[in-house]
Amino acid sequence: MTAQSDGLFSAILILIIPVLLTVPLRVLWSWWIGNEPEHLHYREKFTSVIDSGYPIKDFRHELDRTARQFEIDLERQTRIETDMLHPLDMRHFLLVPSLVVWPVLSIPAGFVFIPLIPVTRFFEWILIEKRVLLRILLIVKSLTGWDIVWMDRPGDPTRPPEPVIAAIHRLPITVLLGVFAYLIVSYLSFSFTTIAMITIGLYVILVAAISIIRAATSGSLVFIDARNRKVIPSDTFVEQLIGPWVGVGLIFLLSRQIALSSTIRDGSLSDPSLFAMTVVLVLYIATLIGISLELSFFRTRGKAVGILFESQVEETLSPDDYSLIRHLGKYQLVDGRKGRS
Repeated sequence: MTAQSDGLFSAILILIIPVLLTVPLRVLWSWWIGNEPEHLHYREKFTSVIDSGYPIKDFRHELDRTARQFEIDLERQTRIETDMLHPLDMRHFLLVPSLVVWPVLSIPAGFVFIPLIPVTRFFEWILIEKRVLLRILLIVKSLTGWDIVWMDRPGDPTRPPEPVIAAIHRLPITVLLGVFAYLIVSYLSFSFTTIAMITIGLYVILVAAISIIRAATSGSLVFIDARNRKVIPSDTFVEQLIGPWVGVGLIFLLSRQIALSSTIRDGSLSDPSLFAMTVVLVLYIATLIGISLELSFFRTRGKAVGILFESQVEETLSPDDYSLIRHLGKYQLVDGRKGRS
């Protein structure tokens, strides 16, 4: 019993260490983004522009003038704006230590990433070129009764966001799916090699499909839930579907498997501390895979996938174009252009 208690304590400690590392990382991140009084003043100015609902580009000269007034250079100004449009939380900082150990973990990450590219292309063919995702969208619209419109997201096309921050912002779901797949498969009473191979196969399929869906829904497509007075961006809707399953599933599976390691599996993984180490390794390997996916897919094919999907939506539904603006403290949906070219 003592040995089992020691194993559980070691496992919990191993899992807590990455969480504890997020504290200094958040401090360093805040310093890198900018936490001086002049930076906070600029944040307040930028927040007022975002909250107004008007395009940021309409206020670009005023924002640049404010940045010059507070002696904020262009690089810092871009970082502050990107951090506000793509905020990072504890989930993101859990992944940063993987950058330290990437020389060691790059080989297993590459082994998983190689089959991921053709599988992603396959799901692009199925979901986008064969219009399966469009049919799913029509089913969602029919079941919920929601309207579908175009509504531009906050951002300034004349001032692209800091690419590193924007990429990190998308990582958690891609990464946590890897841990989720591993925890599900590790229930099976197979050898570690077999568990690893099944995990890779399941992870590749999940990530490839979800990456295409996220790329397709990252544009201006918005659901209007008139009954509940909600405006739901399509990518937010996708993350609301995936996030709870992954988040709650991770907590349940991880806690159960750590507590019952010695009873639900044989071999080295029956040791709670060793199993916890494999979970952390999977987390960091999946992070490297996610970064590789950002560089190879989202920066190259991602935008093209989104444009093609939006053209299919426009062709089928011809959604109206709206702007959500705030005037005298009240939000208003304002008609924009009818349809898109």
